Amino acid sequence: MKSGMLRRVGPAFAAFVLVALGVLVLANGNKKNADASNDGLRATVVAVSPIAAGTSDDQLGSKVEVRMLPTNARAQGAVDSVSDLPEGVFATDLVPGQQLLTSNIVDDVRKSLGNGRVAVSARLDPAQWTGPVATTGAHVNVYAIGGNNAELIATNVIVLDSPDPGSLTPQQEAVVTLGVTDAQVSRVIGAVSGAGVWLVTS
Repeated sequence: MKSGMLRRVGPAFAAFVLVALGVLVLANGNKKNADASNDGLRATVVAVSPIAAGTSDDQLGSKVEVRMLPTNARAQGAVDSVSDLPEGVFATDLVPGQQLLTSNIVDDVRKSLGNGRVAVSARLDPAQWTGPVATTGAHVNVYAIGGNNAELIATNVIVLDSPDPGSLTPQQEAVVTLGVTDAQVSRVIGAVSGAGVWLVTS
């Protein structure tokens, strides 16, 4: 009687044990894969809007965000947070999607220019440069002022350094440093030394 029951119950019990073992193995495998996936991700600061050369590390604001990226997809020198960046300015332009690297930052605005550009400083009246062009890193067009005329003399010029307009009185002049190309420098210096220049957002 007992042997008959065993013959009837045995196959079903064995099938149950095999299914249970299979579920357990599958669950453990999924857990290991999930753990490996979580362990393989790391916080990485990525640009979400263009960052122009000359932008300082404290002006990033909403231009960046922290994303979780696979460790093997992180570039050498990538940072986990903006606070990990050294103080200074970006040496090159960054486009959305690029990771921020410690090597992107230099400690002097003139070092951010690279080959083919030089720094020119101009003492300007607030009306000649404030507003949308006041931000370091902005790209502007430069007009030479002459009588009642204004002549475009340089395009895509980088604002390397400018004071906070809120700290100036309405008539207070300020020094603004511009990054101009080698081909533009003589005209810009000539205009700065002469009647003056006017900056307009490009």
